[in-house]
Amino acid sequence: MNNFKTGLVGIMVANLQQRKRVLGQYLRHNTTNMKLFSFTPSSIDWEKKTVVGLHRSNGKWAVRRFPLPHVVYNRCYGTNQEIIERLEAVIGSDKCFNHLNQFNKLDIYQRLGRWLGGHLPETVAYDPNTAVQMLLKHHTIYFKPVFGHQGKGVYRVDLKPEGEIHIGHHYFSPQTIVNDVGAWQQSMEALLGSTPYIIQQGVDICKINGQTFDIRALVQRNERGAWSVTNLVSRIASRGSYNTSIYEKACLSQEVLNRLYPLENVNGIIRSIYNLSLRSAEIIDTETDYHMGEFSVDIALDDNAHAWIIELNGKPQKELYQGIRKQTAVYKRPIQYAQYLCSR
Repeated sequence: MNNFKTGLVGIMVANLQQRKRVLGQYLRHNTTNMKLFSFTPSSIDWEKKTVVGLHRSNGKWAVRRFPLPHVVYNRCYGTNQEIIERLEAVIGSDKCFNHLNQFNKLDIYQRLGRWLGGHLPETVAYDPNTAVQMLLKHHTIYFKPVFGHQGKGVYRVDLKPEGEIHIGHHYFSPQTIVNDVGAWQQSMEALLGSTPYIIQQGVDICKINGQTFDIRALVQRNERGAWSVTNLVSRIASRGSYNTSIYEKACLSQEVLNRLYPLENVNGIIRSIYNLSLRSAEIIDTETDYHMGEFSVDIALDDNAHAWIIELNGKPQKELYQGIRKQTAVYKRPIQYAQYLCSR
């Protein structure tokens, strides 16, 4: 039962349906001699310290009972922290990475802001009076759920020169137009409900062919446990949308930048983004007790090619890299980092 001397790595996923798809992504790129399997939190037997998981054996998928793994790679978004604590009490406090992958946007902003303020749009907690102040100050602001992801529940608000206030959901074209601040406050309260929100300063984002794009830096630990930037990928939003989660195309950012800037400018932009991303990783390490093995940094460029950190994501979407050639490191690095943790 316990003869996994080379390392037993469990990939924790949210439900049984995800086990095969997620595990398959990493098995294809496992160049180590470690055993990988996938499991759900509900499959853990805490008394026996075992877990029922899916694995690949002799070319076939199989389900079996394993001892608790030496290392856990958490791909279960918004995991109950009590489960993580119980796991770490058995396998070790430094053996479960990405244990917290649902970031608090306001907390991250405040931590990064101490060091990278010039690259962060002003961001505050939502309340109706602060919202008015932010709108009058910036004219364009975004409302985002504190714990949101994939652009869900994000609203854009524009104060027009003639005094109209436009509220957009996913698209620049407004879904609601009001003529005074009071009516706008009521509209926002109805939209946001009791969900905690932040308000973020709008940035005049550079576009390509009239479409919004972002730059997502995937930051991962390598086989030595050190941070590195795996790649920069851009999502080109659907026409008329400000939300890059609703994207028409995903490609390497260099392709987009090469169409917008001279080569020497492109190289400078890429260096700047690498530096910002790695600096963000250092801040996460020193300013928090998060044990991250990977996260992504979403960056937008303004019309002067200045880089703005829009947000950090603790559970990068791996589906984004399908169809983009030579991206095997996206899947290799977490396994390499798991091997590093097994050897410690």
